[in-house]
Amino acid sequence: MDAVVVRVPATIANLGPGFDALGLALSWHNEVRVERTSDGLSISAMGPGAETLPRDETNLVVRALSSIMGDESASLSVNQLIAIPNGRGFGSSAAAIVAGLVAGRALAGSSETDEQLLEKAIAFEGHADNVAPCLLGGITVATDKSTIRIEPPDAIRPLVCVAPHAMRTEAARAALANEITRSDAVANIGRAALLVAALTEGRSNVLMDATEDRLHQPTRFELMPDSGALARALRGKGLAAFLSGAGPSVAALVEAGAADEAVKTARGLAPDGWEVRLESFDPEGAHVVSRRET
Repeated sequence: MDAVVVRVPATIANLGPGFDALGLALSWHNEVRVERTSDGLSISAMGPGAETLPRDETNLVVRALSSIMGDESASLSVNQLIAIPNGRGFGSSAAAIVAGLVAGRALAGSSETDEQLLEKAIAFEGHADNVAPCLLGGITVATDKSTIRIEPPDAIRPLVCVAPHAMRTEAARAALANEITRSDAVANIGRAALLVAALTEGRSNVLMDATEDRLHQPTRFELMPDSGALARALRGKGLAAFLSGAGPSVAALVEAGAADEAVKTARGLAPDGWEVRLESFDPEGAHVVSRRET
C-alpha cells in the first residue's frame, strides 16, 4: 500500500448524563489522505481551523500514524480535508487520532484489530467517549476496560447547534468539581442507564428525562452562558438538549418524525452566529474510502 484515504466522523460525547462514557457518531466527516513519499514528511490541510494545525511531527494525525508505522511516518505526505470545527464539542481531536491510526494500519498492512486501535486511541485521548464512536460508528458505551456499540435507532435523529467560537476542552474539564453529592450521582446513574435503554429501543418519549445531567453541565454552563441559555430554552420547548461534549456547542436528540419542527424551533432560539443542523447517525465509523498499491 502506498496511498490511502480515510474518512472519519464527527462525534458527540456525554449525551447529557453519560460523562466520559456515552458517545455517538454523526454523518459529518473529515477526510485524510496519506501517501508514501521519498521527500520526507509534508503536511497540508484545508477547511475550518486548518491554519492552526502543526505542520510537523507534532501533528495529531502524524503522531497516531507513527504509533503504528514508526520511523516510516517520517516519509509521508499527509493531507487533511477538514469539515469538523476544532474546539466546538464534536470530537475534532478524536477524528485526527482515529484517522491516523486507521490510515497507519492500512499503509503498514497491520493486522491490528479495531479493539487494539481503540486501546491506542484511548491512550492518546485519555478517555473513550469520542474515539469509540469515531472508530466504530453508531452509539457507544465505554469504560476504561470495555466498549459496546449500539445500532442507532431510526426513530431518533441528532440535532446540532454549532457555536461560532471554540472552547478548549482542558478549560471546560478544569472547571469541574472534584466531588459531587450522592443524590446527584444517583440521578446521573439512573438517567445514563435510561438513555442507553431509550437509544437501544428507539424510545423518544423518555429522552427529556434521560438526558438530564447534574454532573458536569451546571458548572460548564457558567463558563458558557450562551450555551446554557440555549440548552435550557430548547428543553423548555420539549427538546432533549444538552452540551455537545465539553461544549460550547449544544446538541439534542429528537423524534425523527418531528425533526423538521425541531429544527425550526432551534433556529428560532439559537443566538446570532450559531449554525443549526439536523444530522444523521453514522453507523459505519472510520473507514478507508480508497487505497492505492504499488
